[in-house]
Amino acid sequence: MVSEEEMAAHPDNAPEISVRTTSTLLLYFERQYGASRLTELFRHHPFGLSLEYLRTPTNFISLRFLEQLAEALVKESGDPQFMRKAGISLAASPEALGFVYYMIRAFGSLEICFHKAVEHSSSYNRVGRFKIEKLERERLVLSYHSTVAEKSRHVCELRMGQFASFPTIWGLPPADVSESQCQVQGADCCRYHLRWMDPLPMWGRYTGLLLGAVGGVGASMLGLGHPAFTVTSLSLAGVSLGSWVDLRREMRRKDEALNEQAQGMMGSLEELQQRYDEMFRINVALEDRVAARTRELTEANVRLEVALAKQKELDRLKSEFFDNVSHELRTPLTLILLTLDSLLQRGPEEFQLPVRQHLETMNRSAARLLRLINNLLDLTKLEAGKTKLRYEPLDLQGFLSSLLVPFEVLADKKRVALELEGAAATPVHVDVARLESVFQNLISNALKFTSQGKVTVRLREDDTWVHVEVIDTGVGIASQDLSVIFDRFAQADSSGTRRFGGTGIGLALVKETLELHKGGIEVSSELGKGSNFHVRLPKGTVHVREELREGNGEPTPIRPTRRPVDVAALMEPEGPGAISTPAVEALPHAPGLEASPDAPRILVVEDEPEIRAFLRNVLKPYYRLLEATNGEEGLKAAQKERPDLIVSDVMMPVMSGIQMLAALRNAPETVDTPIIMLTARQEVDAKVEGLSMGANDYLGKPFSPREMLARIEAQLRLRDAAVRAAENERLAATGLLTSGFAHEVRNPLNGLMNALQPLRESLSSGTPDPAMAVAMLDLIEECGQRIRGLAEGLLSFVRTGSKAVAVDLGASVDASVQALSWRLPPGMKVEHEYQCSEPVWGDPGSLNQVWVNLLDNAVRAIGPDGVVKVSTAREGGDVVVSIIDNGVGIKPEHMDRLFQPFFSTRDAGEGTGLGLALCQRIILRQGGRIRVFSEYGKGTRVEVRLPLEVDPDRILPPLLSEGRPIQPHWRT
Repeated sequence: MVSEEEMAAHPDNAPEISVRTTSTLLLYFERQYGASRLTELFRHHPFGLSLEYLRTPTNFISLRFLEQLAEALVKESGDPQFMRKAGISLAASPEALGFVYYMIRAFGSLEICFHKAVEHSSSYNRVGRFKIEKLERERLVLSYHSTVAEKSRHVCELRMGQFASFPTIWGLPPADVSESQCQVQGADCCRYHLRWMDPLPMWGRYTGLLLGAVGGVGASMLGLGHPAFTVTSLSLAGVSLGSWVDLRREMRRKDEALNEQAQGMMGSLEELQQRYDEMFRINVALEDRVAARTRELTEANVRLEVALAKQKELDRLKSEFFDNVSHELRTPLTLILLTLDSLLQRGPEEFQLPVRQHLETMNRSAARLLRLINNLLDLTKLEAGKTKLRYEPLDLQGFLSSLLVPFEVLADKKRVALELEGAAATPVHVDVARLESVFQNLISNALKFTSQGKVTVRLREDDTWVHVEVIDTGVGIASQDLSVIFDRFAQADSSGTRRFGGTGIGLALVKETLELHKGGIEVSSELGKGSNFHVRLPKGTVHVREELREGNGEPTPIRPTRRPVDVAALMEPEGPGAISTPAVEALPHAPGLEASPDAPRILVVEDEPEIRAFLRNVLKPYYRLLEATNGEEGLKAAQKERPDLIVSDVMMPVMSGIQMLAALRNAPETVDTPIIMLTARQEVDAKVEGLSMGANDYLGKPFSPREMLARIEAQLRLRDAAVRAAENERLAATGLLTSGFAHEVRNPLNGLMNALQPLRESLSSGTPDPAMAVAMLDLIEECGQRIRGLAEGLLSFVRTGSKAVAVDLGASVDASVQALSWRLPPGMKVEHEYQCSEPVWGDPGSLNQVWVNLLDNAVRAIGPDGVVKVSTAREGGDVVVSIIDNGVGIKPEHMDRLFQPFFSTRDAGEGTGLGLALCQRIILRQGGRIRVFSEYGKGTRVEVRLPLEVDPDRILPPLLSEGRPIQPHWRT
């Protein structure tokens, strides 16, 4: 921006530059873009001088105004070369030079033009001066010094265009102008270099004219003709001959120029040909090298693909090997731990102290072996990239407080102080179970290697990280071992006399688990003084990796440990006397050797005879048992005996537990039987697969007998709760029908009561009126018939049976609509379209409950002016009943949960969430299926498909288990 002082010193009309300089700019703009656009430019742009002022040749303007005008013209035209083009086009034109243009063309030369332009430059430019530094044939070096610093190169471009335009006076191309330095860019002056082609002097025509005139005068003097004729004719002949000579010279010059050009082009072509040959040779060599390299890369790629395939196959075989080894090792470990647990849970009078100590040592060693197997499997999953994280926010202070509780017993025993320091920190998003394993490992190591002093867990945070330090005063780590303690299978003390055991897996798992969370761990230690393990966890959710996310849950800010910590298994024994008795509660006292006749029936499906025998011994005091050795036998036994609960292994011959589970869930008679799966595989994916197939619970081997009994009891109680909830749902539907019945029976009941009074008066009067009495009796009979019809309809509507009967679907649906008619607003429409008149064989009462539930849902979903359409149609061997509404529809995220018990899309308190679940059970019981299609905001279609098979003797399976287990079976 121009300052106010500068504007005062250099007003727009300062006598610095003649307006003749701007005339070429304005004239060129008018020719290119029109006079109206130029006028509009001056109207809307804040120029200090008018267009009329600039068109007066005697006026002057300032250099700043010229720069401002040039900037506006370039911007308006959108052409960055506007200034040079304007100078070339009009600076040496008749419009700019007038009569001088023709005088220069006739008698001048380029050298004269350049000299005169520099000589008279002070008349149109009073702030700068030109200087001819070198003028040779067809070459000029020109410098320009300005007393006022120029701020824009637009004026430079204008000057170069003006000087380049001089050769155009003689019809030659503009001069080639280059700039070697510029004042705007910091130089002391602007220096321009011009090259051009000189015009040929046209003296031939004038010499011919002169010689013709002299010859004509001489001829007339010799009497060869009239003076006027001879002078004129010979002058014309001389001009023609001179013009021919000039033209010949011009053509010869052009030929020479063309020849020079052709020679230059030929030289260029030869050079280009040489370059092309060189490039061709280089290209051929390069293609050969690329082809050779491509072959090498292809071969290397093939080798890499083969190696990768082998590596993937090895990884797959290794994963399968670890899975199989896990299963094979966990099965005998299960038997060992279950047997030891069962023996240790007996009273202290059962075994002498040395025997009990041996049993405790065996139990602790088996638990330690199980922990090592779990660590190996975790390490394998990390290596294979199969680890998934369940992110949730965690308050580390509360988490660490609860985590330290089981370690305090051993810390007190070793006389080591165990402290937690630091205030509450910002919750971090982590996998709580895996972070629990990290700190269990670090704290157990600190206690293991500390014999006196204290172990401190310190919590702090900064802007980016939450820091947890586990500091001990133990034996410390040698400096040469610090770099390897986080490596797999590495030991800080690898000598044959090391005091502490370990596999070298724990800290490797800690490091890789923290790196999965985008955190880290460092260690500092001094031998003999202790160690400091520093854990960093990122704050916020940026580190959450979707490819590692297992699922979403509803976390709690402060969360205790998810599994009990066997601290004795984490710690290495220090000597033969270092044996601690685990705090194990005794099993509940069994009521007898055999369960009572009314106890629930449990089906045990297990291929291992030892585990099956152990389960038999554990369960038979409390439950009646059925046994099967594989999934196929278990499926047949479940379908035949209908047990109250099934306990099944996963990996079995003939038919696996998962296959049996899928078959049981597809059969109507066993669709709701509780099933607990037993497995030696601890991966989350295996558990998710079983639970997604319909398993009620998952129990990993090895397991505690008390835990198994507790889980069985919990499932049986949930079963009873489901039965009671289903009955409540049936009662709710019956209450809905009863309300309709009360609404319908009110009118005939009022008529009956109103007829009794006239009948009593007629009979008790002195003169009885037989006609009145007969009329009232007819009215009473009619009302009674209507009430009886409504009652029978209600009874048939809610009555259920176990034997299939023929059901007219149209009549059944119409009865349900009629039962709900009292709830329908006046503007609501229920449309019928029955295209299948064939009956289905089923339970009419249960089907009526389905129609009532579905119609009630449709009525609730639509407004007072909505439409519900009910239709039946035959498709193959099935009849399809569709109930369609134009209501609010169902949200997409709710579609997968519609048939889950206790899930409801209504507001809290408006439904039990059992309606659709019970409808699904009823339809499956009838041998059909039910599906829901919905688009949110546009309505819902419920499709019920029932078989049309004719089987009057078919017995329907029970809707829910009729057994009622006596609670409690045993008490904790």
